[in-house]
Amino acid sequence: MTGKFRRRYFHLMAPTAAIAVLVGCSTVENTYDTVSSIWSTPIILPCPDYKILADAARIVQFRSGQGTDLVDVNIDGRLGDLTMECKTELDKDTRKGAMEVDVKVTFGAKRGPANLNKKALLPYFISVTDHKRNVLYREEFKIAVEFPGNQSALQFFGETVKLELPLSAKITSRDYLIFTGFKLTRAQLEYNRRIKGRNRL
Repeated sequence: MTGKFRRRYFHLMAPTAAIAVLVGCSTVENTYDTVSSIWSTPIILPCPDYKILADAARIVQFRSGQGTDLVDVNIDGRLGDLTMECKTELDKDTRKGAMEVDVKVTFGAKRGPANLNKKALLPYFISVTDHKRNVLYREEFKIAVEFPGNQSALQFFGETVKLELPLSAKITSRDYLIFTGFKLTRAQLEYNRRIKGRNRL
C-alpha cells in the first residue's frame, strides 16, 4: 500500500444522540448552519471503473501430482462479477475528500472428480491503480468453499472489502481503476491461456 491510499473499516455511531448533543449545546446561528448542511444537496460521484482480468477469471486446481486430465481436477473456480457501493465525502469548496467503496466479488465453483472432502480454498486479489496504471493498493484473499450434501456446484459472494479513495480538485473517482482476479500459479495461468486458445478454434 503506498501514498495516502488505504483500506479502512468504518463503524457506525449513534447519529440521533450526536445530533441531540449538538443542538443542545449550540447557538441559534450554529444550529441553523447545522440544519442547512443536513438539507444541502450532497455531492455524488460515480463509482470507479473496474476490470476482471480475463486470464485470471478462472482457477483450476488439480490433485497433487502431474496429472491434468479431467479426472485429476480437484476444483474449478470461476470469477463471476464485481459489485460496488460508493459513498462520497467531499468538501464543496476545496473539492478535497474521499470516496468509501465497498467491493464484493461473486464466485462460482465446481467439484472435480479428485475432490473427496467437498472442500476447497480459492485465492484471489483486489487491486487499485491510478489513471497511469500505477498500483496504489493490492491485497490477497482466500475464500473457503464447502459443498453441502451432494451438491457439486455453488455460486456465492466473497467478503466485503472496504476501500477509501482520496479525492481532490484534480483527482476524481474516474481516475481510479479496480482490478480483480484469481491469484494463479504460473502453471494455472498457462493452463487458462491454453484452454482459452482451444475455445477460439
